[in-house]
Amino acid sequence: MRSLGLPGALDALLGPLVAVFALITQLGDLWFLTLAVTLPYWLDTATPRIAGVLDRERSATVVALLFGAVALLVTLKPVFGLPRPPGAGVPPRADLVPTALEGLYAWLSTGDGYGFPSGHSMGSTIVFGGLAWAVRVGTFRRRVAVAAGLAALVSVSRLVLGLHYLVDVVAGAAIGLVYLAVALRVLGTPRRAFALATTVVCLGLLAVAPNGELVAATGLCVGGTAAWLAVGERLGARSPSPRAGTVTAGLGLVTAAPLLAVVGTAGQLTVPFALLGGLLGGALVVALPLVGDAVAKK
Repeated sequence: MRSLGLPGALDALLGPLVAVFALITQLGDLWFLTLAVTLPYWLDTATPRIAGVLDRERSATVVALLFGAVALLVTLKPVFGLPRPPGAGVPPRADLVPTALEGLYAWLSTGDGYGFPSGHSMGSTIVFGGLAWAVRVGTFRRRVAVAAGLAALVSVSRLVLGLHYLVDVVAGAAIGLVYLAVALRVLGTPRRAFALATTVVCLGLLAVAPNGELVAATGLCVGGTAAWLAVGERLGARSPSPRAGTVTAGLGLVTAAPLLAVVGTAGQLTVPFALLGGLLGGALVVALPLVGDAVAKK
């Protein structure tokens, strides 16, 4: 067990809330960001509350942004090779959690590997910023404020849990903002956004010795890019029914989702399996709406 590593009064104030911050930080975890991006892309017109205000090209661009966030993560962390704060692998204030939940709490509140830049800060900035651009509900200023608030909350949670230094989360958010600006304002199309993600991960292969995570991310970006180049025009021309969207999401959860989970644990896989899982996962994420549409019409 460890304290939060904050000044005494602040530690006493935030300590009882540590379990809440362990939940908040999941908003920036790869599993949550993936669901936040892929489900609207798959559901399309069946997406609750935002049906009709998120078209296929914008949602595909956000998928490409997610792939780019993964590419940045697996490239930049080993390039800098900077450690996390001491004790990042030990659950903070574990005395506040029931014994039956200790294992789950440890998974939620600890971190390993390199610390700089913060992947949670970077990923949440890119994905929530991308969603604020893509989902045309309310004013743009309000959407940006919500996205910024969520990314800031995730960043604060990383500090409170003692998983990153301040410079880690600031750098992660800054890199995320730069990547967003390049992908949306300079490039601006799904094809170019996918190409950007693939370029980043290929540069990573040149800068870092190949490992399971990097190779899986390479497969993810290459598979997604190839699928969009192959079927992107057909996807953009479709007018899917809500039933087709529901079928697509169901297919995605039982096919692409397990493959994406493989990408998330690729450090434990051999390079060929990591590459294959990434390729299939990336291609399925992008191309599944065509399959769902065909199944729904039967």
